[in-house]
Amino acid sequence: MTDNQAEIGMSIVAGQPLDDWEPPEIDTSLPHSARVYDYWLGGKDHFPADRALGEAFEQAIPTMRSMAKENRVFLGRAVRHLVRDCGIRQFLDIGTGIPTGGNTHQVAQAEAPESRVVYVDNDPIVLAHARALLVGDDRGRTAYLHADLRDPAAILRHPALTGTLDLTEPVGLVLVAVLMLVADEDEPHAKVAELLDALPSGSHIVVTHPTADFDPETVAGVVAAADRGKLTLVPRTREEVAAFLGDWEILEPGVVPVMAWRPDGEPPADPRAAWYWAGVARKP
Repeated sequence: MTDNQAEIGMSIVAGQPLDDWEPPEIDTSLPHSARVYDYWLGGKDHFPADRALGEAFEQAIPTMRSMAKENRVFLGRAVRHLVRDCGIRQFLDIGTGIPTGGNTHQVAQAEAPESRVVYVDNDPIVLAHARALLVGDDRGRTAYLHADLRDPAAILRHPALTGTLDLTEPVGLVLVAVLMLVADEDEPHAKVAELLDALPSGSHIVVTHPTADFDPETVAGVVAAADRGKLTLVPRTREEVAAFLGDWEILEPGVVPVMAWRPDGEPPADPRAAWYWAGVARKP
């Protein structure tokens, strides 16, 4: 990104200005996690394969849509906390998904208009929606890069990131409902550790992750359905999720069910109704 681009807040995709970019071909024959999630949230950017897998999940877990929504609501709570109470003004959101209400930059810039956000996803349809995703407050800046969590070095050196975020200042790393898409053999904990090592003191990490801890048998059926759809889905235990936070200082109330992390208003009657663990931690 040139100085002039930075001055006018121009965002880039895959190293190119948006006006010069053409969308890649989208394979609609196989489901993709971003599009399945969009289906659950009531979006319109999904295809028959995505809907079929989403419905298979719902047959096993009838409350799947409400779980997805609770995960999204948590994102807003966590980002607001980082901006209001922790002074975070820049975010790296990996596993962005298709734009919907309450995107990270919308939440952050509503609190601090100067906030900067870099989004990362590897689904071409998310790339196709980059224009909508990047609309934010002119006093801040947003950018999108097409990349994979399994290659953190490529993310960290990408011009869309280096031209938007200052990695000498604290960053909020957002990994919401994405780590379950990385198989154990791809060493997800090592990939996250590489990202954490690159961030300075005062940075925070926000994580949610589906788990089989609350209903192993049902979740096993969902994993089998994902496997039939050729989609990686790895539920993890509370201990495995907590390990993604490394040796950072875990904020209260700890690694807890997503609905129990600093809820707005009254605490939920059954915080385990959404089968995600959630946690936020700070780098000392």
